[in-house]
Amino acid sequence: MSWKESLNNKLTLYADSEFDYIETKDIKNVSKIDLGCTGIYMEGTIIYFEIKNLPYILKENGRRKTAQTYTMFKEVLTAVTEEDEAFVNCFSPNAFLIVYPGRDESMEVAVKGALRIAHALSEDFKQAFSAIQGLEFAMGLDHGHIMGTKNLSDNSYEHITWFGSCIYKAIRIASECSRPFYVGISGSIYHSLGEEMRIAQRRILGLKKTVEMWTKVSYQYENVKKHLYQTNHKIPLDEA
Repeated sequence: MSWKESLNNKLTLYADSEFDYIETKDIKNVSKIDLGCTGIYMEGTIIYFEIKNLPYILKENGRRKTAQTYTMFKEVLTAVTEEDEAFVNCFSPNAFLIVYPGRDESMEVAVKGALRIAHALSEDFKQAFSAIQGLEFAMGLDHGHIMGTKNLSDNSYEHITWFGSCIYKAIRIASECSRPFYVGISGSIYHSLGEEMRIAQRRILGLKKTVEMWTKVSYQYENVKKHLYQTNHKIPLDEA
């Protein structure tokens, strides 16, 4: 059998098979899905973590340092979020998906995780990244259902390809964020937050005042005007 015939048989198998899925909150169930015809389906809150201006970083720092930086980011993201049972997915050369499985309760947990990541990278481990010229990052968050499928035969969740409108909305939100407003969230997530995650105490001219943590911003998504909420607030790791 030629490679063309083999490929055609494989594509025909995929096309004629009903795509099934396993609904779960446990990413370890990735071992139960197969190549092509079975996926994994879950509800959760998505953090899309974007490394900004990667072409500039590559030009100024070279391929080795850029690749090393990607690995360093992944180590920080994993360490900060794994206690919340979130998992980090290598989405693209300049981005990660961090998925917090769960229903409404996962939203506030994910927001706290994003604010801890912002503090970790801009404060706690700033020195470790100081040699990287032009390094910037941002995060966009949304909640919804996602479907994952395998593209490799191993059982690493890092190699699942994920699909879902909440992912693309999170990507769009991240594109509107930049230093010092590292974190942006969708309106649905904002309205799910308790007061302790919407209001902060800050000193202004020596006086402690209560201030709104989030700034409302208009943006276009799928040709519709929507609102996201940005913040420059961060949560120190020792407060987690």
